[in-house]
Amino acid sequence: MTSSAADVTMPGLPPGTAAPQSADVDVLRAQIDAMDDAITRLVTERARLSARVQRERMSAGGTRVQLGRERVILDRYRAALGGHGPALADAVLQVCRGTR
Repeated sequence: MTSSAADVTMPGLPPGTAAPQSADVDVLRAQIDAMDDAITRLVTERARLSARVQRERMSAGGTRVQLGRERVILDRYRAALGGHGPALADAVLQVCRGTR
């Protein structure tokens, strides 16, 4: 179910009153949507690459998941994004691990 601006109530405004919205907000939201599309494309590509790495590692007798490598990734996200970085990294890693 989608909501329109008329469905949004703001604190301090009477119920059913839409928050004022400028054209700038629409432009900014369109930019966010484009970024979300790019992020999902990148995560999809990352998952493909991760699957290739997993296959290569397993064919060489290794494990599917390498926890040391995952720690490095968690640290990179933490360094770049601060306290929320590891949670995002963990979500990306879960998507990219695939199944056995």
